[in-house]
Amino acid sequence: MSSALLAAGTGIGRWEAILIAAAVSACVALLGIWQGARTARQDRQRRLFGEALAAVMEYREYPYIVRRRASDKERSDISRALSGVQGSLNRYIAILTIESRPVGEAYALLVEQTRAVAGPRIAEGWDQRPRAEWADMRVNDVDLSELEPVTQAFIRAARQHLRLFRVRITQRHAVNTFRSLNSTGLGFE
Repeated sequence: MSSALLAAGTGIGRWEAILIAAAVSACVALLGIWQGARTARQDRQRRLFGEALAAVMEYREYPYIVRRRASDKERSDISRALSGVQGSLNRYIAILTIESRPVGEAYALLVEQTRAVAGPRIAEGWDQRPRAEWADMRVNDVDLSELEPVTQAFIRAARQHLRLFRVRITQRHAVNTFRSLNSTGLGFE
């Protein structure tokens, strides 16, 4: 009876009211499905971006690991593990570029700069003698702080990608971002 009153009061028929209610219900259901799928995708991508950044941070530990080795016998184990990390970095560059071109490009730049800064520190570490004493384990000759701007640029790109409503990054904005990174002395041109 109430649907008849509703239909009579608005000038639409009973079947029209039922069809409108069904259409609204379908739209709400589709919106819920879309939101669930989007949330699952964001969670997967957030995890992927975090794992990729963790691989970079693991690579950054190798200048310290190489310097803290207790004997030259550890050299092959450290080299093998470092090779695995290098492979992970390359794999994440490919995966992130497929997921999102801006995030992939920011990650590739992060990896490039990390290798350019940490790689020579790793090589210098191999030239040092093994440290047999625990007192010798302190490493004071490695500073990777110059990598912070490019790390933050990757994090910003990942956050931008994961936003609900993304704003298109214009070419001008990208150029200004790279200019600001260049002013930090990281050598982007």
